[in-house]
Amino acid sequence: MGDSTTTETSTYLAIGLGGDHLAALIADPGPASRLDGTGAAFVVAGIDRIDGSAPAGVTVEPTVAAAFLATHAPGTAFLAAAAPHRDHPYNLARRVASLDHLSGGRSGLILGVRDGYAPGDTAWGGAGLTDGAPLGVGTTRDVAVAVQKLWQSWPQESIVADRESRIFARAEQIAHVDHRGVFDIAGPLTVPSTAQGSPVLAWYADSVPAVAAAGEVADLVVLASDDPDLPGQDLIGQAVGALDAAPSSRFAEDGRRPLLFVQVTVPGGHDAAALVAAVESAAAREGVDGILLRPGVGADVAEIVDGLVPRLADLGVVRAADGPTLRDRLALPKPARLLAGARPVFPAPEPQPAL
Repeated sequence: MGDSTTTETSTYLAIGLGGDHLAALIADPGPASRLDGTGAAFVVAGIDRIDGSAPAGVTVEPTVAAAFLATHAPGTAFLAAAAPHRDHPYNLARRVASLDHLSGGRSGLILGVRDGYAPGDTAWGGAGLTDGAPLGVGTTRDVAVAVQKLWQSWPQESIVADRESRIFARAEQIAHVDHRGVFDIAGPLTVPSTAQGSPVLAWYADSVPAVAAAGEVADLVVLASDDPDLPGQDLIGQAVGALDAAPSSRFAEDGRRPLLFVQVTVPGGHDAAALVAAVESAAAREGVDGILLRPGVGADVAEIVDGLVPRLADLGVVRAADGPTLRDRLALPKPARLLAGARPVFPAPEPQPAL
């Protein structure tokens, strides 16, 4: 498992909401508060953007939806779904860092390869601003690294607000990221680091190569599964093996690997007993740290929240995740430093005489 604090008898729970679910909750935010009672480690906002689903008739940009819902579900953490298909890494880093500040450290980003709502077939080409770069695992990995660097470029501890010296920030600690890859970014980010150091970074993976790439750069991986009966059990084993073998650059601690969540689709009109059995089967697999319930077409989110989740909790299949930040809930340490020795953006400030 990803961490020794994860018990062997139960796994984390997560819920994935599509654009139609987000739009309904924003139109009537009352039911959003029921998410607080699920004990979910996190809720993915806009999972349909990155899981290969056909675009819904209505949707909401995930960071906007997460910021809105975080005020109506103050006990719930949110991962905003995005892909380089539409979003430049700098914009993603800035929006998610702002969301993490607004939510008090209850936020993160989950990356995919392509955005189902974006036109075109190139990274960032979906915005129509450039010719873009090829979509693929390599491009998503580059985005993950660039975003992490940007999140670390303005350390929160640099803000000292020292009245005696009249120094607001130790500006020499603000660093260029000088990222060179699919995307070239000088940095720094215009938002300081957050309460949890950096927002949680996740990857939605639908293949073993994607899992292997995610294992190098992510805090957690969600393994796609389109069949609620999980016939591809070998895929889970291969994913665990890929994560165990990946040389992670995300964690400062030795021996860590990203957490693995397995998606289980909840179809409309599902057979409750069969679905519980499918979740139990996936949760029992060696190396699986969590289950993500993905409401399918026609599925009622309220039925999942009020019926399926309590049943899984009563059976001991899933457990509640507690903690003030999303990192705390998942027992994730702060990420490894990526900018040690980076060139500073500003010179060190000099004390100023009192007025």
